[in-house]
Amino acid sequence: MVTASSGPGAAALEPFGIAPLAGAIRGWLLRARWFGGRRRQVERVELDDLAVLRADAPTVIFTLWRVDYADGGSEVYSLPLGIRTLPHPVAGLGPDRLIGSLETGGGGVAVYDALAEPDSSIVLWRMLAEEREVETAAGRLVSRRFAALDPNTPERPRLLDVEQSNSAVVRGQLDFLKWSRRIEPGPSVELEMAEALGERGFAHVPALRGHISYRRGAGAPALQALLHAYLQNGTEGWRLALTSLRDLYASAEEAETGSARERWELVDDQGGSFQGEAARLGAVTAELHLALADPDLRGVLAPAPVGPAELSAWADVMTAQLDALLASGEPALAPLDERRKVLVARFDALRQLGDGGLAIRVHGDYHLGQVLRTDEGWKIIDFGGEPAGEVEDRRRRSSPLRDVAGMFRSFDYAAAAALAERMRPHDPLWQRLSAAGEAWAVANRDAFWAAYLDRLEGSGLLPSGGGALVVRHAFEVSKAVYEVGYELGHRPDWVDIPLRFLLAATP
Repeated sequence: MVTASSGPGAAALEPFGIAPLAGAIRGWLLRARWFGGRRRQVERVELDDLAVLRADAPTVIFTLWRVDYADGGSEVYSLPLGIRTLPHPVAGLGPDRLIGSLETGGGGVAVYDALAEPDSSIVLWRMLAEEREVETAAGRLVSRRFAALDPNTPERPRLLDVEQSNSAVVRGQLDFLKWSRRIEPGPSVELEMAEALGERGFAHVPALRGHISYRRGAGAPALQALLHAYLQNGTEGWRLALTSLRDLYASAEEAETGSARERWELVDDQGGSFQGEAARLGAVTAELHLALADPDLRGVLAPAPVGPAELSAWADVMTAQLDALLASGEPALAPLDERRKVLVARFDALRQLGDGGLAIRVHGDYHLGQVLRTDEGWKIIDFGGEPAGEVEDRRRRSSPLRDVAGMFRSFDYAAAAALAERMRPHDPLWQRLSAAGEAWAVANRDAFWAAYLDRLEGSGLLPSGGGALVVRHAFEVSKAVYEVGYELGHRPDWVDIPLRFLLAATP
């Protein structure tokens, strides 16, 4: 249960005439799709910091809200607020963007997510263009740019309606701003990666144009926003995969395929086959990992050899994460509890290896939604790592096969998602089309893997002999364990996808 506060947090909103809406803001934040604490008991939501970004209409204020949990932990979320006098079209934004309104002597006032309204969100581009530093009640916002910016172009910012832990605002075909919703003090994983890859001339990422950081007192700056160049004609890999699968399932229904050979032929002959793209993506992924294995990288980005001690530590962490999931007591996990020995065997296989290749900084949350197909080829985005992970974990070096495992799991997800949008499990055709989808996923994993290995041959990046498969398999199971926990907290209807993978695992 949330404990509303009438202390200094709410009082700080009084000059803007919206203090009575403090409770509505708290409730809206906890319902937002990017709020990550749904599975935790919230005790208090407090206004933590505030600054005026624009005083005249529309008024835009930068706010941070601290969420305290019953387990003693806390998180800080960033919510830029727009304030408009009513009547105004913002009243029709909808519940995902309009936070609340109240009547006043002048007719009323509305409070909304400032990223959702162009005249409000353009304030952030002006901050970057001018490299402004804005004092807040407890710290300051610092803007830095790496290219000339014109905030007065005809292109108006547009908040993307996507399911993610951050928010993205696109300005025409010029650039896009990624706004961090959860503020994490300390070095930014994503900024470190953008700078390192840019210095190495890695062309398969969008160019970095600027960033906004938040600094509190003498603490380390926390990344608030990144501005990237817009990727022309970019199509998300997830969408391309679903298009391919829709064509496959339509063909499978007409062909009435039954045997495994017929399914493979259907995948190979499919007009929308994804295998060529999977192979090209495998080669680009290898290029990414080679750039991150550059021996000139220093500090936390420097590549390091993986020996028995590191392999054993990875196995320990993976086993502990599995046991923590099983200890949650979720009824849906009962079948998984019976498979613990088989899953742990995948992790223990790491302990038998003498060579684990190199540990490097990896993408950390690599899947089809993190890659865009453009006219210039595949581009990789969003290097922040798994949204539920702590910063120190996301900065930790790991095997490049962790990224490969993430993409392999994404192929499995795509096949399941495309089938679920077409029919329900009780449909008589479900089993036949499910088998065709699995054939599609296997074919694309094979195409990706072959191109990836070919590009890395002789690099020393991967374990020697059959060790690469052992490490990849362990990370695939580990990723699926993470997915089960994530789906239980965010999309319970999807939890069967990673569960099926784990329940089908063999020693």
